[in-house]
Amino acid sequence: MKLIGKLSKYDKIIAYMTNPDGELSELSEHEQQTLDRWQEAFTMLRNYKNTPDTVAILMKRFPGLSRATAFRDCRDAVSLFGDISKSTKEGIRFLSMEMIKDGAAIARAKNNEDGLIRAGVSLAKVGGVNVTDPDLPDFAKLETHKYVLGLPAQMVSMLQAMSKTGKIDLTQVINNMSNFAQDAEEVKEDE
Repeated sequence: MKLIGKLSKYDKIIAYMTNPDGELSELSEHEQQTLDRWQEAFTMLRNYKNTPDTVAILMKRFPGLSRATAFRDCRDAVSLFGDISKSTKEGIRFLSMEMIKDGAAIARAKNNEDGLIRAGVSLAKVGGVNVTDPDLPDFAKLETHKYVLGLPAQMVSMLQAMSKTGKIDLTQVINNMSNFAQDAEEVKEDE
């Protein structure tokens, strides 16, 4: 990513998060502190789901942080990492799978066979591999449609005559269709 012009702190942090090995491979101490606060704010918003509580905790964890800056940090964290309260079904499924994987890793480390089996069952359930895709429509409820195509009587008789010979050459049909085509008129609207 090529950065041009004067960049805000927010732009620099996004560029750093997008490509840590790129043009902005290091943040200043102040920018790194801001990023740390944003990450902390996002984690607390995810856990508490309440901005005023998150602001109060941020002010305790980062002495000297004003209430206004803490609110801005919450806003910027949501802007940077996304709003958890507006998660899509796929996002929630992803988070659930990650938590189950973490639980499976803990069960494996503790040599807990039952916990590992439950994690596998939960992973299959959340991933939807044990059932038919719930997002598919109920095909039994779909209405069948009939499409009636109208052909001129001459065309029908020509097709019937061709079918009696056992061979239908559609090039002749297409060539004869020009006899039935009508020219379209170009209509120009007044400007």
